[in-house]
Amino acid sequence: MKRRSFTAVLALLMMLSLTAFCFAEEAEGTEGAEALQPATPTDLSCLHEHTVITIYFFDSPAYTAISSLSHQVSGPAVLETSCEDCGAILSDEMVDNAEEIRPHSFKKGVCALCGYQQESLSSPAAQDAAGERSLMAQADGNGVLFLTLTEQDLDALEMAMVDTLLIRGNLGKAAIALDVPHFREEMELEQASLSVEMAEQEDGSLYAGVTLNTAPGKTRALESAQGVTLRFYQQQEPQLRVIFTGKDAVVLDTEAAWQQAGYWMAPYISEGAYLLTY
Repeated sequence: MKRRSFTAVLALLMMLSLTAFCFAEEAEGTEGAEALQPATPTDLSCLHEHTVITIYFFDSPAYTAISSLSHQVSGPAVLETSCEDCGAILSDEMVDNAEEIRPHSFKKGVCALCGYQQESLSSPAAQDAAGERSLMAQADGNGVLFLTLTEQDLDALEMAMVDTLLIRGNLGKAAIALDVPHFREEMELEQASLSVEMAEQEDGSLYAGVTLNTAPGKTRALESAQGVTLRFYQQQEPQLRVIFTGKDAVVLDTEAAWQQAGYWMAPYISEGAYLLTY
């Protein structure tokens, strides 16, 4: 009887050991399968690779007109950095003098924030065709007219279905024509703004210059004249030429082309003076 009891106990222990071993193997196999499964997107945290800074100004910031389309806002503000992908607020910082370019808010021709007044264009040459928009350059006190355009300005023009922006002077005899889609893309790539200078001289020539502002206080001339042309509003005559005199005293002679819309079109070469002549 004792031998049978010992044998039975031994058999029972072996069965229990085998059962435990099988459970252990099954559990180990399950853990291995889970480890081999790829992580789902919800298992990964956002890397915050795309961020945006939003400026929240305190009451009564300063507004300064810088162009016919926009003004500069400056003053104490909170700079909030957030992730464009997941929306998380990453940081916020209080600064004494933040700056941002924003579009005008016109009411009856006057910006309600900075007081800039829209100028009317009454000359026949200033009547815009479909897809065009005219803006008046502003005097800088040195006899040169200027206009600064931001990426937001060109966004607004594209939303308004404007393909060609015409920068005009106070005499209305010439204009600098800018291809809006071309410069909208270039400014986005360069993270830059666009500055245009012009002056209609007494001898009938037009001084014109177009530069990119890549950083505060830093400008860069256009690498090519693509996207810029000049318009001279004069009567149709026998074939006219354009004499260009650059900043480095280089003189070039090129032809102007008469357009049925009522102006002569000439290529923009670089910053300098352009004289329409026979």
